[in-house]
Amino acid sequence: MSKLRHNQAVLAYHEVMADSDYAYCVPSEQFREQLRMLKDCEAASFRTHVTFDDGERSEKEVAGPLLAEHGITATYFVTPGLIGTAHKFLGWDELKELSAAGHSVQSHGWSHKFLTNCNEAELDYELRMSKHALENRLGHAVEEISIPGGRWDARVLRACEEAGYRRVYVSEPWLVQEIFGVEVIGRFMVRKGTRLEQLEKIVRRDRATLRKMKMRSQIRNGIVSLVGDDRYHRLWCRLTGYNEFEEERQHQGA
Repeated sequence: MSKLRHNQAVLAYHEVMADSDYAYCVPSEQFREQLRMLKDCEAASFRTHVTFDDGERSEKEVAGPLLAEHGITATYFVTPGLIGTAHKFLGWDELKELSAAGHSVQSHGWSHKFLTNCNEAELDYELRMSKHALENRLGHAVEEISIPGGRWDARVLRACEEAGYRRVYVSEPWLVQEIFGVEVIGRFMVRKGTRLEQLEKIVRRDRATLRKMKMRSQIRNGIVSLVGDDRYHRLWCRLTGYNEFEEERQHQGA
């Protein structure tokens, strides 16, 4: 087990492109400004880990050159079961190029199912198939996973440990803790509307900012418990501009 990264901020990105209606698509110029800020914070001894979820094409074609420009390597969490199903997903050769460039390619589950919705067999399949496919095709160890949709619980963590993962990334940026033999690491989800000043506070691990985020998360969890996860997810899709095909796929558990 590596030393817990209490003083390292972990940022999670999705799409990076010129413009999009999707709330989790960060405009490329905004991304460049954020990377510049990260380098300034690094010079002041504030460490940051940049990650991407889903393995979408803009994460390499747009974000990749900007990362290289600033001398930053990232972790790409990808879903092997979606490779080749749509043009927007990176292919195996492109993932190999990312790895050769010094980036880490790790697991985001086999098909992006919400792991808390899986039965035991489905959960085991999602975790092990993704790990094995990535290791076999890319030739390096896969010991990290980011949880699809941020849905996790004790059962999911135990299954991750049994499948051979050592680090599990979740959506609570204040969280860094060893649970059931795995290192649970929280990330901040960067959105189009994330202000540079707010992001810098997170990178610098501002306690008041993290405390407010934790309170908001507790309120959100209360809403989910009242309306149900499925209804909440559909509302989230409408509010963020999440792709309708993805929404339906999640709803059906595909």
